[in-house]
Amino acid sequence: MSAQFLIVAALQTALFVWLVQTYRRTGAIAALIMLLPQLFLVYDNLIVGIGSAIGLGDLLYFLSWPRFWAHWLSGYWLIAACGFILRDAGVRWAQGPWLVGGCLALVAGITAMELPNFWTVDLFPICQADLVRYTTTITPGQSCTDPAFSIEQRDNPLAVIIANFVAIISGGILLHARRFPWLLIGSASMLLTAAIPALREIKADCIGEALISAGAIWSISKFCERPKAVPRPGPLRTHSA
Repeated sequence: MSAQFLIVAALQTALFVWLVQTYRRTGAIAALIMLLPQLFLVYDNLIVGIGSAIGLGDLLYFLSWPRFWAHWLSGYWLIAACGFILRDAGVRWAQGPWLVGGCLALVAGITAMELPNFWTVDLFPICQADLVRYTTTITPGQSCTDPAFSIEQRDNPLAVIIANFVAIISGGILLHARRFPWLLIGSASMLLTAAIPALREIKADCIGEALISAGAIWSISKFCERPKAVPRPGPLRTHSA
């Protein structure tokens, strides 16, 4: 499984490069919003992929914290990006301020909900197949040190679940309004890989994260073009006879 996470880290890196290029080309707000979450997806998969090489201890423990800080802080910014994507895609009812404003308000509300995780949640070692990592919730048989140990903390996936469903709905709107299926396909893939136990067991959800990112970045690249500058008229010239 370590190799799987390293491959996904490489895919997420390629998507990050695509996103940076898209932002430089379009100047899209949606691309700017996605930059930090996408960078942390690279980091997340990389640390999980090399965890067995680092081994248990303080180094892996401290390297693991940014993975969770990123999820608590920015793992749901896709909600705001979807609002801007729909606006820039020309969806008629998304042109007013209410949709983007509602998405930003939802992000602010989730941030308030997630903030207590920063001082109430701790990380514990988990060994699964060849993966060695630190996480917040452990079921019996997963602990690296005590097979009977288990813990379930306040940290929960509600924020990313909400973001996933917002992306699915936005993808459905793009499919209907602009005949563009890829945000819907990517976000539906994320939901399936996270919800189906057999897929979750083989960590297919990390592939789902790459697919939803690809769908979102493709949407931004296609619909969020930089407005073309209108050439300014030159000075009027008079011709003498």
